[in-house]
Amino acid sequence: MGASAQTKTPPKTSAAPAVQPNDAEYTAKIKEYLNDPRVTTELVDHLPASATVPTPLKFFGKMPGQPGELYYSEEINSYYEKLAQVSPRAKFWKYPLKSEEGRDMVVLAIGDEDTMKHLDKYKADLAALSDPRKTTQEEAQKIIHTSKPIYWITSGIHSPETGGPEMLVELAYRLIVEDTPFIQEIRKNAIVFITPVIETDGRDKQVDTYYYGKVTGKPRPPLMYWGKYVAHDDNRDGMGQFLNMTKNMTAGMLEWHPTVLHDLHEAQSYLYVSTGTGPYNPQLDPMAVDEWWMLAETEIMEMTKRGVPGVFTYGFYDGWVPNYLFWIAETHNSFGRFYEVQSYGPDVQEHLQLPPTTTSREWYRPNPPLPDIKWGPRNNTNIQESAILFALNKVAKDHELYLEDYWLKSKRSVDKGKDGPVNGWVIPAGQAHRMNTVEMVNDLRRQGVEIQTANAAGTLGNVSIAAGDYIIRADQPYRTLVDLYFSLQNYPVSNPLPYDDTGWTMPLQRNVTVKEIKDKKIFDTPMTLLTADAEPKGIVQGSGPVLVVVNNTDNVLTTFRFANTSVPMEAAEEDFTVDGHAVRAGAFVIRDGGNAAVRDSIAKLGLVAYATAAPTVKTHKLTVPRIGYVHSWARTQDEGWVRAALDHYGVPYTYFADQKLREGNLRAKYDVIVFPSIGGSSVSQVNGIPMTGKDAIPYQKTKLTPNLGAQDSSDDIRGGMGIDGLAELVKFVEAGGTLITEGSTTTILPDYGILPQVTVEHPTTMYARGAELRAHITDKKSPIVYGYTGDQLPVYFNQDPVLSTRAAGMFGRSGPAVPGVGQDITPNSAPIHLSPYTGDDSTVPEPSDLPTQARERGAARQALRQGGAQEAAEAAPRVVLAFPEKPEDILLSGELAGGQALSGRALALDQPLGKGHVVMFALRPFWRWQTQGTFALGFNAIVNWDNLNAGAPAPRPARPAAATPGEN
Repeated sequence: MGASAQTKTPPKTSAAPAVQPNDAEYTAKIKEYLNDPRVTTELVDHLPASATVPTPLKFFGKMPGQPGELYYSEEINSYYEKLAQVSPRAKFWKYPLKSEEGRDMVVLAIGDEDTMKHLDKYKADLAALSDPRKTTQEEAQKIIHTSKPIYWITSGIHSPETGGPEMLVELAYRLIVEDTPFIQEIRKNAIVFITPVIETDGRDKQVDTYYYGKVTGKPRPPLMYWGKYVAHDDNRDGMGQFLNMTKNMTAGMLEWHPTVLHDLHEAQSYLYVSTGTGPYNPQLDPMAVDEWWMLAETEIMEMTKRGVPGVFTYGFYDGWVPNYLFWIAETHNSFGRFYEVQSYGPDVQEHLQLPPTTTSREWYRPNPPLPDIKWGPRNNTNIQESAILFALNKVAKDHELYLEDYWLKSKRSVDKGKDGPVNGWVIPAGQAHRMNTVEMVNDLRRQGVEIQTANAAGTLGNVSIAAGDYIIRADQPYRTLVDLYFSLQNYPVSNPLPYDDTGWTMPLQRNVTVKEIKDKKIFDTPMTLLTADAEPKGIVQGSGPVLVVVNNTDNVLTTFRFANTSVPMEAAEEDFTVDGHAVRAGAFVIRDGGNAAVRDSIAKLGLVAYATAAPTVKTHKLTVPRIGYVHSWARTQDEGWVRAALDHYGVPYTYFADQKLREGNLRAKYDVIVFPSIGGSSVSQVNGIPMTGKDAIPYQKTKLTPNLGAQDSSDDIRGGMGIDGLAELVKFVEAGGTLITEGSTTTILPDYGILPQVTVEHPTTMYARGAELRAHITDKKSPIVYGYTGDQLPVYFNQDPVLSTRAAGMFGRSGPAVPGVGQDITPNSAPIHLSPYTGDDSTVPEPSDLPTQARERGAARQALRQGGAQEAAEAAPRVVLAFPEKPEDILLSGELAGGQALSGRALALDQPLGKGHVVMFALRPFWRWQTQGTFALGFNAIVNWDNLNAGAPAPRPARPAAATPGEN
């Protein structure tokens, strides 16, 4: 540096701004409610005053971090709306979709006055950066240097985690009102979006249960339901996109192209900033991983500099499966991240003591939490509000860097598609599962994937293409999303135990064929962009008096049956030919082929039918069943996905708790009872919530709890079905009903000795966490697999149950494993095997206390017999699906350790019991909103409920006439 530079006089600066006065009452209460002064920073130890903008305390009469108080979602929404009304630094709007129970999701946008005036301009800038096909490098650089990133904060997706929505109330005020240079930097160079409550239905239920306990002094009801369908799994809907909250966030992502999406949670001490331990998903752009670490270290360093203990990264989560809310950002080239914070309460814990594994000093946690601390809601508020302010300030200061990263990730996605190795994908439109294919195509479109249709037949690489086939070009910004969903996953067993599912390959889960294109000619091939959802019309060929509606396992076929309940229909029990067309068993035969309503329904649902002469094939009547649907108050997490499928495809049912099974007389009310997975042992599933304590635990709508009871209600949720209810369930089947179980509920009848030919195994050398596995169709004549072609089927399996039966071994035939990765994903032609187990099983968890459970079950069997239930099923179970015999043939996508424990084991069983049937699924046909390819297994069992013996080698026993369908 030259001398002149060394002696240069610093430029004059404007006078320092006047010190902004604080709101004295609010600031005093921050200090009062803070339980430990080490868990705070100078950023949040005060609150500035405003003459025009009301503080949360003035607006509500209570403030974030105040012990014993929570806000309902509508209270927060009303405050945000008020902020936008009184301040030019904020704008407020509601999402287009309300929650399933009719509540609003909202957005509050915050920036300086000029930013808010030109919000649409910045929106257009980010849209331009999102698509390098339309924006040149020079144009992008101009935007990068003149525009602003959007930092979108969300919270409240997990309803019991109450602190995020509370803190965001105060953060919004602080960002709007405070005029320190630190906050001005954020307003000037970034745009902050806040969605304070994602799961609005669950938030209000949580607040209800809290105030019930506070006011009455009685035990709080557990949060049995969050949203209408699922609880904790609402943060596993990123791929399936069933819930309105997920659809709203995805629509917001596609409209605004935020640079950062930051989701707030509570599950670690004291504050975890997400990076994950790995393995990171290999389809991610490496830049995305670098962004996780770069920003996380900023927050940790700034908090540690100020002596705040327990702020860390790395030691939680992995970064593998793209099903979380924040991955909606990652799959769209934005930056997704999350916090996990020590719980909010809102009650104070005088001595929060943590285990040594949490307080130990590690390389990733050099400043660990304290062994003992007084913890309360203000601690939660201060620690996460401080951290997120540091993150906001960092992104604002480095706004050009983050905008450039966003642009580069989009550009690299397009470039990778152009340069290969995969240049695109073809989804044949003419494959068997026609409408399931269309649903997958439309689901991808709604996530922003551009999908074309082939203008003419041709060949690309070694792939033959028909006119009308769906084509996804890889040279598009959201290629990463397609790559993530379509790739086969290989989770090596040497990795740490996974955080969630290890395999989710969409074509396998949907049972849809997808072919990879490795040919750059795709970019010059004429094709037509889909600008709206594909809605192919149904096809009726021929002119005969009888309609044969093809069963190709399209889920809308079930919709068709229940939309036309008054129309007599039959199911073909064998494969047959109609006017030269091969038709699979399970096709619907409608003698009144001229019915206009039926033909209209076929057209609307996109089904395929043949108008022909009466077919010469054996059929049985499709009696419309009266369906009972059982849930347990112990857990409603997984059953909600089954309800979602039934509701979506128009299957009516009566929903009730397992306690009501004790009332008996089930066969007079129902023909089919669906009893989805609960989790836990067979004993815990029968017992339900323990009858402990002197007070009942109600779950119902009252003046004090106006948001409870939307799905179901009870004066006392304790006690499950009990032995009496189990006996009544057995009587229902013996009297001719069909019971459908899946997951954990398949263990109950075998464990209690009702189905002695089926054994529930607990292998200690096997680990299969949420993977796609190969199943062999071992009985193609069973109505449960009507419509399925080929001799194998990809299925989702998650660790248990493992079912063994004397009949299973002969059915577990092995199939060829196709070597290699990245080939065509064709579910019915032996998908790719990835990694047989060769490692150590020492990390596989041990089963629960089996001897104690066995003693309890033994005592219960005697009670069942005394209750009038038949001692045991005598007929052999009909094995419909089974694992291959060779362990190396089982895994398709994900992780499998110790696969020999699954060799030849049954996956789907039809067990006759008395005059009825128990259909048992060890696989999870309705897993989340992802496994549409196996929905038809459950739907087939429902539709053919009174003829499940069809095609069985043994003569069918006589059955009573079907009961008259009742109202549901």
